[in-house]
Amino acid sequence: MSRSAEEILEFDRLREILGRYTTCAPGRRGVEELAPSHERAQLEAAFAVIREAIAYLRAGSELGFGSLADPEAWLARLDAPGAVLSPAEILDAASLLDTTAWLKQQFRADAAKYPRLAQRTAALADFGPLTTAIRRAILPNGEISDAASSELKRIRTNISRTRDTIQKTLRQILRARGEEPGTDYVTLRNDRFVIPVRAADRRQVQGVMHGSSATGQTVFLEPLETIELNNNLVQLAEDEAAEIARILRELTERLQRELGALRFAAAAIAELDSTFARARFAREFNCALPVLGHAAEIKLEAARHPVLEDKLRREGRTVVPMTLALGGEETVLVISGPNTGGKTVALKTVGLAALAAQSGIPVAAESAQLPLFDRVLADIGDEQSIAADLSTFSAHVLNLKSMLDAATERSLVLVDEMGTGTAPEEGSALGVSLLEEFRARRCLTLATTHHDRLKAYASSRPGVLNAAVEFDEVHLQPTYRLRVGVPGGSSGIEIARRLGLPEAVIERARAQLAPETHEAAALIAYLHRSRDALEEMKREAARQTQELDQERRRLQSEWVERQRRRLAGLEQKFVEALKQHEQEIARAVETVKDHELRAQLEKQAQRCMVKARGAAREEANAAVVQHLADSQQDLGAGVQPQQEPVTPEKLLPGTRVRVRGFGQPVVLRRRDERSAEIEAGPLRMKVALDDITAIVTEPASRGPAAKAATGSVTVHAQPADEPAGEEINVIGCTVEEATRRADKFLDQAALAGKPCVRIIHGHGTGALRRGLAEFLAAHPLVERFHSEEADRGGAAITVVELKG
Repeated sequence: MSRSAEEILEFDRLREILGRYTTCAPGRRGVEELAPSHERAQLEAAFAVIREAIAYLRAGSELGFGSLADPEAWLARLDAPGAVLSPAEILDAASLLDTTAWLKQQFRADAAKYPRLAQRTAALADFGPLTTAIRRAILPNGEISDAASSELKRIRTNISRTRDTIQKTLRQILRARGEEPGTDYVTLRNDRFVIPVRAADRRQVQGVMHGSSATGQTVFLEPLETIELNNNLVQLAEDEAAEIARILRELTERLQRELGALRFAAAAIAELDSTFARARFAREFNCALPVLGHAAEIKLEAARHPVLEDKLRREGRTVVPMTLALGGEETVLVISGPNTGGKTVALKTVGLAALAAQSGIPVAAESAQLPLFDRVLADIGDEQSIAADLSTFSAHVLNLKSMLDAATERSLVLVDEMGTGTAPEEGSALGVSLLEEFRARRCLTLATTHHDRLKAYASSRPGVLNAAVEFDEVHLQPTYRLRVGVPGGSSGIEIARRLGLPEAVIERARAQLAPETHEAAALIAYLHRSRDALEEMKREAARQTQELDQERRRLQSEWVERQRRRLAGLEQKFVEALKQHEQEIARAVETVKDHELRAQLEKQAQRCMVKARGAAREEANAAVVQHLADSQQDLGAGVQPQQEPVTPEKLLPGTRVRVRGFGQPVVLRRRDERSAEIEAGPLRMKVALDDITAIVTEPASRGPAAKAATGSVTVHAQPADEPAGEEINVIGCTVEEATRRADKFLDQAALAGKPCVRIIHGHGTGALRRGLAEFLAAHPLVERFHSEEADRGGAAITVVELKG
């Protein structure tokens, strides 16, 4: 019988590796039950949970179930009618209850971080009362506790008293007989208390004999005085056994009532242990969680065969990863190259990656994208059978026949040594025909070969790719690297030389080769050298690009820091100038002797200072904007975006425009009929529409430098365009427009020294009032606000009290 794809691709060995990362028996069984599935949603959900488990492990936490006793046996016994679990089995059940209670707490605090893990543990039942009952009834050593029931405690108390009475009576009899030391003790025979008596003195003690010593010189008698007491003790022991049986039966029945929840808990623990085993495997083998694509495409980056990698690790060696992409228009890959070069490993790596992905197991690769295959078909290895009268070639043909019968466009086909086992001409012709059939069915197919005809077919047929396992001609050994796009040479003669065949035999073999064979080998070697040179050029280009990018980021960071320092200096000078001016005014006012006149002058000076500060701030802003524009122009010299003439309909919010007097484009925020608000770096200001000279056609964006500068300069001043009266009417405005107008109105009111203003917004739906309330609550100039008095407008008007 042909082996299954799982057996050929060593899927069982992969499950054995995963089993090493489990921590309990249910988890190991969960790993053993992993099998390929076609349920996309189920697989994606499994990988989502594994992703959380990997994150949990990377955070330094662990989740293990080493203290959990295997629940399989006692759960099965609970199904039997009238079953009564032993104390040891009930203690095993308690370990499941304890583990469940512990597990429910693990992700409660991190539910937002690990939602899927938290969801699974939150669904577990609460077995608190049952756990308490078991722990109270059964001691850790398996004995039934006196506290299990009041009846049991009473019986055991009576047993203890009866024993004491019996032993006291027997010791009195021994003292009365004056027995010699060594024979004056009380012992047990047939669960009854007795005393030793010399056989010669047997008739001196009235009672029942329960045996004799090995020599026959001593007999063990139960005196008549203690027979009734011993009978009572036996009865009490039977009562104790009956009460213990009742307790065990009661606990068993309570467990049976929770059987569904117990099985759910055991299954959840098995799933979680299996999940974390896969997460540990992913961490240990640097695995990727596969992307399950809808298209029939395979994309593997640095993939390894985990079974081979595990073996090589134990030997202190490393595995060579492989990268390939197959799908779309190209569905067949023909791999050639020397024996022992890794062709078969390449097939098994792809096949095992497909089985792992569809079994919810991380793929041993840096990244992996795979479709959901309806089946994986593999013909790898020697299926020769003497008992079935099958040659190697016949076995291969029968396998290929069954693969043709089963293959669909959603199948993965893996064929090793295509066309071997018969004459090369016939074998290669049969191989081409089979590959053409698989190509026509659009199966994703990987095949290995040594036949030049199959290499030529892959080179000339659309939809078919060549690939080679590399051979180091300098050291005469394979490198195990897979090179897609070029065919490989068999290098049989070179391998024979490496394995020690005589040089004369090697040279005679070379002489027997046809000239076209030499030419083909030379061409393949040239293709490999060209491919190496191209890859080296790509690596060098990537390295230079990375260096240039690092240099660009360095220069940009330096520019941002330089502008931050310059702007900080400008801000400091501005503040110092204002402070000095205020001090001079204060000194001048202090020279006035008349108190009333001084008070008037102080108020007038304060109002003038507010206005002057606003005007000075506006001039400083303009200077800073110009400085930023000039600096940005220096940084971006030589890069001139395309411009177009200005028309009013093109002046839309977010458009980048050029403004007279600014070296760099700025962003238009909003406009009206006469003016526009622009944003330059961290600043906003108003300019006349006539000052906008051009529209920049590239998209508006704020570079990192401008954004970084925002942290240092927080100035924002605009010319007044709202009346500086006592109130403003925003009825009919949107919330955004009303807050914009109110913002400007409050600025002008503060500059005018007004302590209180009114905003008229009307009743309406209340949305405008609520929006203004949120705006005013966060405004830096607002001390407090409230609705107007009922006789002066009520809730239709908001009164705003300004700070200072």
